Amino acid sequence: MHTYKSTKTETGIEAWPPLTETFDIKILKGEPAQSGRVDYGSLEGPIVGGVWGCTEGVFEFNYTADELATVLEGEVRITDASGNTESYGPGDSFHIAKGEKTVWEVVRPLRKCFIIYISG
Repeated sequence: MHTYKSTKTETGIEAWPPLTETFDIKILKGEPAQSGRVDYGSLEGPIVGGVWGCTEGVFEFNYTADELATVLEGEVRITDASGNTESYGPGDSFHIAKGEKTVWEVVRPLRKCFIIYISG
């Protein structure tokens, strides 16, 4: 069993490659750096779960998989292709579907737990 709590310091978090090398992402502002830990599955799919973190910055993220996430720490504003913006903080959850085009503004260093389904 994995427990994810905003009051718990995560262990085993490691720096991950630059965002632009890992996902379909374009940096718009700052130098956001990602880190994380895979607790289930693998980044190659079909299902992966774990903890992901990111420092402040703004980037476009075109989703190539479905994601369900819960913010554990920090703050992020996510804008969809229609211009709708939602802010998320500790305890907030969101789902983003494969194919959605988003803009992420990491306002305060972000830590979230996630489940991603990578369909063929």
